[in-house]
Amino acid sequence: MTKQESHRFSCGSVNIRCYLFIPILLILLACGGDPTIERGKAFLKTGDTTSAIQQFQAALKQNPSNAEAYYQLGLAYEGLGDATQAATAFRDATKLAPKRAEITLALGRVYWHCGNRSVALTEFQSLLSGSPKKEILLQIAGLTGDTYHVQRIRTEGSDDYEQTFTEKGNMMTFTAKYTDDYSPAISPDGKWLAFASNRLENAELYLMDLTTRTLQQLTHTDELDEYMPAFSPDGKSIAFVSERTRGGMMLPSVQASGSDPRTATIYLMDVDGRNQRPLIDIEGAQRAPVFSPDGQQIAFESRKDEVTSPAENNDTLEIHIIHIDGTNKKQLTHNDVDDGHPTWAPNGKQIVFTGMVDDIYQLFSVNAGGGSVKQLTFENASHYHPAFSPDGKRILYVSNAHNRYTLWTMNVDGTNKTQLTNHIGAHFEPSLSRDGKTLVFSSDRSDHMRIYLMDFTKPVQIQALKARLADF
Repeated sequence: MTKQESHRFSCGSVNIRCYLFIPILLILLACGGDPTIERGKAFLKTGDTTSAIQQFQAALKQNPSNAEAYYQLGLAYEGLGDATQAATAFRDATKLAPKRAEITLALGRVYWHCGNRSVALTEFQSLLSGSPKKEILLQIAGLTGDTYHVQRIRTEGSDDYEQTFTEKGNMMTFTAKYTDDYSPAISPDGKWLAFASNRLENAELYLMDLTTRTLQQLTHTDELDEYMPAFSPDGKSIAFVSERTRGGMMLPSVQASGSDPRTATIYLMDVDGRNQRPLIDIEGAQRAPVFSPDGQQIAFESRKDEVTSPAENNDTLEIHIIHIDGTNKKQLTHNDVDDGHPTWAPNGKQIVFTGMVDDIYQLFSVNAGGGSVKQLTFENASHYHPAFSPDGKRILYVSNAHNRYTLWTMNVDGTNKTQLTNHIGAHFEPSLSRDGKTLVFSSDRSDHMRIYLMDFTKPVQIQALKARLADF
């Protein structure tokens, strides 16, 4: 399936009089821009790495002392996974522009990911020895651990055995100590946490007060699994997924899949668990519900409504929207591979989702009313679980870059990526409070899958980061 940074030129107060006989190229150069590099960056942004490399090499042929060309060339090779070529380009760039922190950071990053930690640490420590900008601190923090303060939420409660009545009235003894908690969702006001747990052998939904840490079970269905909760914008309702039980398996859906599960249905309920009712009453699999900003619609992933041609695959997932009363269901994507995990932009106009290209999951956007799809990421790593920042300028997501499932954030156009976690274990399902201060996610960094909270008001401080690097 095929789906598809502009540089701002500033000349300060210099006035350039444009004569017809002056080539445009000279004007651009006078403003500090190199059109060859700009073309390369444009190619790089759209995933055409080969053409980008050709442009950067052409720029270096014109001017072998062009540090920016070496830097961009290094980024291109890094994107291809060619650490040797990337490191060479970044080293050449640092020789020409030793004070450019982003180049030193890039060189250290390549060394870090290829296992040459001692050299990488030397580069990082050289940056921290000065007065680095916040973005440089966060980049180093994300490469070496967590960028912000992270704490585990003890959703499992007591380590002791507890008893509960099942839906059928049977007494069940259990402990949550050795089971998995996952699929977290934080309420818009940041006060409540909804999550799934298989502590009762099947997956049920729970609600926790994040202030008092009191816990309430929302669903009681012995033969069903409930997961993927999503709060309505007013915090009064929760949408969730229900499917036939699968023997107490943990179900943190990492990727969209047209074949798993075979059947799943989206339900709605009040935040206290009452008034549970199906949103959709059709065959197939509907999952990953998310409310529109006005609370009147829900976007979700679902199999196609119908096959329009004999060659079309009806076993893939597509993005749909539906009114909260179950009417006006509309399909937004029409592809031969999976599209899933939608998230609604705060302005209500766009939906970002995960889609597959050449067996790699990338992030795409589509207008909420339908239309053409725009590809946002082009890396050789898969991207999952997108979530918008409250101001709509950033997207949080999961990436398996460097063979680890970690949390990242980027601009809405796919640029300026920052890694948020690089801790032992995998990290999934980010959910952000409306004020953008609190992020919850699931991770097995403590053996079993648990829920963690990242506090965006508490970034890693430089002294703590220096101490972290000293421990490697």
